[in-house]
Amino acid sequence: MILHIDAERPAPRKLQPVIDALKRDQVVIYPTDTGYAFGCAISSPKAIAVLRRLKGIDERHPKPLTMLVNDIADIGRYAHMGTSLYRLVKRLLPGPYTLVLKATSDTPRTMYNRHHEVGIRIPNHAVCRMLVELLGEPILTGSVSSADGEPELEEADLLANRYAREVSVTIDAGPIWPDPSTVLKMIDDEIEVLREGQGELPF
Repeated sequence: MILHIDAERPAPRKLQPVIDALKRDQVVIYPTDTGYAFGCAISSPKAIAVLRRLKGIDERHPKPLTMLVNDIADIGRYAHMGTSLYRLVKRLLPGPYTLVLKATSDTPRTMYNRHHEVGIRIPNHAVCRMLVELLGEPILTGSVSSADGEPELEEADLLANRYAREVSVTIDAGPIWPDPSTVLKMIDDEIEVLREGQGELPF
């Protein structure tokens, strides 16, 4: 199923089929501020396993999975963040950044890596924010990136065709060329740049 959505003014009722799919342990494709992404509910081990296969990240992989939350307070529930970094994070988010932090006990075991780290995002995108609000929990997210030798796709209908077997619903918000987030590891009040992307470095 492909849903055509106004990216700037999404209507909650039009997003209901996506919410229904997420609640049925399914994976969806949706737009973000850094390109189209796979998404599923963090409470669904079944869907998380599918998304891991799509991304090629098994549970032994050093890279943690990333969740979308809606505000800074949610970060404190799912990850540990020192008070010295709070002001910086408040300035950066919402925006094209992924923060890698130590996971708390509220983070599902299937989300974090062997170092108990988890990725957190608050995208500057109305559809993302509304999906998290309507679902009532964070959404596990993973950018839709092409395998070696395959062309990058920016159009939702082409992505829906490519992943028709794994994805039940695709939100079409128009062409979005992939432009990755900047990834910042914030452990013990130290900042390490893991990837320079769309977001400007904060120092």
